[in-house]
Amino acid sequence: MKKLVTTALIITAAFSTSFAQQDKCGADILLKQKIAKNPQIAAQFEEFERGLADWKVNKPIGFREGEKYIIPTVFHVIHEGGSENVSKAQILDQLRILNEGFRGENDSRASTPSPFLAVAGDLDIEFRLAQLDPLGNCTEGITRTFSNKTNQASDGNGVKDVIDWNCYQYFNVWIVKSINVGQSGVIGYAQFPAGGLCGTDGVVLDYKWVGSIGGAVGAGNTLVHEAGHWLGLRHIWGDEICGTDAIDDTPNARRANYGVCINDFPYIPDTLCAGTDSINGEMMVNYMDYSSDQCQTMFTLGQCDVMDYTFSGTTGTNGIRSYMWSEANLWATGTHDDYTDVACSPIADFTANKRFACTGVTINFDDISYNATVTGRTWSFPGGTPDASNAASPNVSYAAPGVYEVTLTANSSAGAGSVTKTGYIHIAADAPSVTANYTYFEDFESQSDFDNNWVVINPDNTQNKWEVAGNLITPSGGGVLRVRNIGNTTFEYEEAISPSYNLSNLQAPLIIKYQYSGASTTFLGDHTIPFEFTVDGDAFKVYYSTNCGTSWTQIPQLALSGDNLINAGLYSDSYVPNAQSIWNEKQTNVPAGAANSDNVKFKFVYEVGSGLGNNFYLDAIRIENTTGVEELNSMLGIQLYPNPSNGLTRISMNTPESGKLSLNLVDVLGRTVASVYNGTVSAGEQVYSVDVNNIDAGIYFLQINYNDKTTAVKLIVQ
Repeated sequence: MKKLVTTALIITAAFSTSFAQQDKCGADILLKQKIAKNPQIAAQFEEFERGLADWKVNKPIGFREGEKYIIPTVFHVIHEGGSENVSKAQILDQLRILNEGFRGENDSRASTPSPFLAVAGDLDIEFRLAQLDPLGNCTEGITRTFSNKTNQASDGNGVKDVIDWNCYQYFNVWIVKSINVGQSGVIGYAQFPAGGLCGTDGVVLDYKWVGSIGGAVGAGNTLVHEAGHWLGLRHIWGDEICGTDAIDDTPNARRANYGVCINDFPYIPDTLCAGTDSINGEMMVNYMDYSSDQCQTMFTLGQCDVMDYTFSGTTGTNGIRSYMWSEANLWATGTHDDYTDVACSPIADFTANKRFACTGVTINFDDISYNATVTGRTWSFPGGTPDASNAASPNVSYAAPGVYEVTLTANSSAGAGSVTKTGYIHIAADAPSVTANYTYFEDFESQSDFDNNWVVINPDNTQNKWEVAGNLITPSGGGVLRVRNIGNTTFEYEEAISPSYNLSNLQAPLIIKYQYSGASTTFLGDHTIPFEFTVDGDAFKVYYSTNCGTSWTQIPQLALSGDNLINAGLYSDSYVPNAQSIWNEKQTNVPAGAANSDNVKFKFVYEVGSGLGNNFYLDAIRIENTTGVEELNSMLGIQLYPNPSNGLTRISMNTPESGKLSLNLVDVLGRTVASVYNGTVSAGEQVYSVDVNNIDAGIYFLQINYNDKTTAVKLIVQ
């Protein structure tokens, strides 16, 4: 008899030994992480195992004879429009493999070695695609959501927050592009019964391992393995060297079996564990091993007992997943045998190969509507050419700068679905919007200037994005650009794209610099085990583009990462700068490709790593000549008073020698608003004035050119 080992001990031991191969499954890794954050989960597991031990002893004779588990199932495809947006046919193939594996109807069952076949169990179960969603709407049991959360998916990166259906009613399966739960090579992971929150319950599956057709690289048994975890099964080696899964009819295994298949029977490791079957060897054909998909053929009778307990429980205690297959829930999810299927209307959706482009650039749109067979479609592109289309993948261009919405209506035999995405396409002028003949300043003092001239990319459409924040202690005034990073989810990214600048008039070499301030968080979680006080994985990066964003080149000298981002230290709540001393400056030479360009954009990107970073602030961006600017400012001793102003502003300076002087008031786009002086001057004090009574409130710059050296001073008009 195998000894029942408490979950806490199993989990502790599971991570004391490293295996030569990478983990294929992340279920136990995730469980360990959750117990570290919430020790109560270990207690819940121990209670589960005590109930299971009682169930094995007292299971009623003839239990569930002739009765089938019907499990309402939904596949959530989280994608970015690529091959991870797997077809319905591939999902249906996966569903077939899942059901055949649990019922013992898989073709590979016949090749199971006879000693193992003697204890093979069949669970009378059918995973059935839901026909009604949680709101009672018609569904095909497949959802499709465009989200960057499909990358490096984990419970921590928020992929399940994108969409999840009630775990008491549905078996949730999330299909993603890649997985990150602390180990490389993971292709799927599940949440154990009593192993976490309802909102995270289910299985996450790498799209390459969905089914056995299309782009699948396996035989579809990865989901069978993960569904076994979801129903209470552990790996047959107990997640430690010579461990136990606490099931009597699975022989003791030394470790996970990679590259071992049916032809290797009997497979007997060089070093045997106590209690190992020295004649038949290890059960490498079990779905809960790590053998290749095509080598997995069976669950055992003992494993089926565990899954029965998870579904049904004991006479006095319902199973954790008992409501899921109840009569009431089968009707509520449209999976009852007597439910009459109906054809659904489409859920309209689309993607574009670019959302930011210049005038005249072609953008390709793709119809990715789902929930029905689409028989036709109608596109609307206000401001675009063409402005309407019926194609599945139309090409559109825009002649004028602006922000545009797109509408798609998808039709089927059962009806139509429509979606409008406002602010979806950002078009910039092909020509530069700012011609800089002087030092370029960006101090983020004006919300309207930022809204009109910058583009913010916020993939998850939350408040954690680049935004102007005011009334703060900053290097240049009260306004800054901020990412409200506290509470942002892991592997998110936020982008802010500048207007286009003509830098070719500035005298090279040029420098670009900025001021920044950031912090970490002292978040402790729901209990008392502290996390590392770090922003490991967070990064701030700066890029430039000379082709209107078609491609971007990073300026690595301006990048910040890890602890370099947290010059302000640790804060338990939302960080706000409260002193000039906690701002740092970063600068480098402008790359030649940008410095010589008459049409260059800059992109500022904040990438979230660990998710423990606090707010990050950016201010005082400057592009200026490396020689003469600071010298000129010091030489002239320029003063503007009053500043801010709503009337007459006095300008004073001292010119050390006679020469040429020009003074022009310009706006943030470099356009001349007022010419103050243009002529020759003698050595000595120069005093001028500019009347801003009839100038709109906002941020302006006094451009000063003295003997072919240029600088600028900010003037705020109230």
